[in-house]
Amino acid sequence: MTEQDKVIFVVTHGEEHKNRLESPLHLASLAAMLDVDVKMVYTMSAGLLLKKGVAENLIPKEGRKSLIETIREAKEAGVKIYVCSPVLEWNDLKREDFIDEVDDIVGGMFLITESLDAKVTYTF
Repeated sequence: MTEQDKVIFVVTHGEEHKNRLESPLHLASLAAMLDVDVKMVYTMSAGLLLKKGVAENLIPKEGRKSLIETIREAKEAGVKIYVCSPVLEWNDLKREDFIDEVDDIVGGMFLITESLDAKVTYTF
């Protein structure tokens, strides 16, 4: 892999699919460990997972780590995490309503341009 390789993960599901919360974060972490530029965009109901108080209290399955712990592991590996701006608009939220691990709030054009520039775009 070269330094310029990019991978985008788009996450659209929220708490309603707890069994799907860990996989994109684990895969993103693995890609980041290969020195790939990894970006995750949380949109639709997935964006609500990153509200303060949600990820800290959400355990996908009994005996597993909380979602915030898995997010922090991904961040330590070098993954960048973004929330799509319509999540804020549709839910009357502000940037400060989200966990510190969120790198930025982005619009649809960010997702399109980053996906066009990426080697692979994964959707969950």
